[in-house]
Amino acid sequence: MNLKIYDYIKLNTELDALSEKGIHKGCTGLILDIKADSCFVRFRNTKNKGDYACVYIDQKYLDYWMKEESENLPNWERFKATGDLAKDRFKPQKFLEYDLVELTVEKEKYAKFGVYKGMRGVVMENYCIASEYYVIFTDESTAEDIADLCVYEDDLILINR
Repeated sequence: MNLKIYDYIKLNTELDALSEKGIHKGCTGLILDIKADSCFVRFRNTKNKGDYACVYIDQKYLDYWMKEESENLPNWERFKATGDLAKDRFKPQKFLEYDLVELTVEKEKYAKFGVYKGMRGVVMENYCIASEYYVIFTDESTAEDIADLCVYEDDLILINR
């Protein structure tokens, strides 16, 4: 099948040059441009939802997945016009599911749920959304859960993996 601009694709081969950027076989993306046999693709980071990487790749490594809805095309045109196309790698995942982490900051958005600097919690998903991880904080003396929150990765440090 001939690929077209705004087709969703799936990477069908593991390529060293892309795996170094966090893009692996099975990763999905959207074709933003086509030049000869090469497609400019915006890949989605499934480990950090909202993160992306834009790269040129030969069409032979791409399988058609589906067509983008026509009502979304103006959004993609605006994205292409922003100039954010130079981002060519995924942001590395800082934490994994079941990592023990510690809150390193005091913020009202955490304090209103009873979570304060120095408290420890466990990451509960193997992905994040916009660099925020879902963490359950537990009272160490009672073993009761205090709160489950989305915490920005820069507000946490890894204690134990």
